[in-house]
Amino acid sequence: MRIAYVTAQTPYGPGESFILPEVMELRNQGHEVVIFPLRPASELGKGKECADASQYTVRIPLFSFGVLLRALRIVVLCPRLAVRVFIDIIKGSGSMKKILKNLVVVPKGFVLGEEVKKIGFSHIHAHWASTPSTAAYIASLYSGLSWSLTAHRWDIKEDNMLETKIRSSEFVRAISVNGANEIKSKISKTLWHKVKVIHMGVRLPLNECTPEQDVFTIASVGNLIPVKGHRFLLEACLLLKQRGKIFKCFLIGDGPLKQELLEMIHKLDLDDVVTLCGRLPHDKVLGMYQDCCVSVLVHPSIVTEDGEREGIPVALMEAMAAGIPVVSTITGDIPELLEGGAGILVPP
Repeated sequence: MRIAYVTAQTPYGPGESFILPEVMELRNQGHEVVIFPLRPASELGKGKECADASQYTVRIPLFSFGVLLRALRIVVLCPRLAVRVFIDIIKGSGSMKKILKNLVVVPKGFVLGEEVKKIGFSHIHAHWASTPSTAAYIASLYSGLSWSLTAHRWDIKEDNMLETKIRSSEFVRAISVNGANEIKSKISKTLWHKVKVIHMGVRLPLNECTPEQDVFTIASVGNLIPVKGHRFLLEACLLLKQRGKIFKCFLIGDGPLKQELLEMIHKLDLDDVVTLCGRLPHDKVLGMYQDCCVSVLVHPSIVTEDGEREGIPVALMEAMAAGIPVVSTITGDIPELLEGGAGILVPP
């Protein structure tokens, strides 16, 4: 099957590393998958996976004179289609903010449709129920190809044209049971049959790790954002240090809370035990697991004040696949992964 796979940025930019293993596996199974990032950054993401994926990626900028010119030509040649797209966006978005977000990707959606039709793909799949799937929806309308989408958690909550998109799609993939139920709560019951639960996939290593570090090593992998709850892990590290425990803790990731967490580490006098490693290439993180550099992975997720919570974090799945014990919280869809004693669950 020839699949056009629409991402937000990957393999360009720093995020979405969890998507590439699935794309690679689809290719390993004999499918011809080509990645179309919606808004590619100027540079490739770090690591071998991004470098390899760039070989089967079509990089079209979100904005350029060429993109606007091609989109304008399509609008002139297909005015009824253009009117339908604009009406669907205005009626289905639900707020001015989402209308504007969707209108921004309309030119890229038309150009994407022209590209996939010209190259001869058989299906379009978009990762995220937000603007990547808006572009895929437009591309499907123009090209006549079937399409589908993957939805996680925040993008379900956003409800960006979910009813409109799912009505025209072959299916929508939720990565958790709770995610599927949330999608169903936002769409007509006649569309429920299109909602499929397919958990995220991770690469299984050949051998599980048996940690043998001289120093007990805690790792936490994720963006430095409020929902990840890093500050509670730092408070836990303070308790461990006060009790005389010998350990190291590595926070792997980057984000807006970096400076705040650095200040907290210094304030709690944890500079000797906690290290902010920044964002590491995905393959390097997996290599740390394989090299038995991590004793336990801790994912201290919370529910934020505005109600944000996580789906099933791939970081937990990857550590578990390598045989590394995990500790996380009873929030979002995490219990779906760790139920039955698969990991240690604590209150957030």
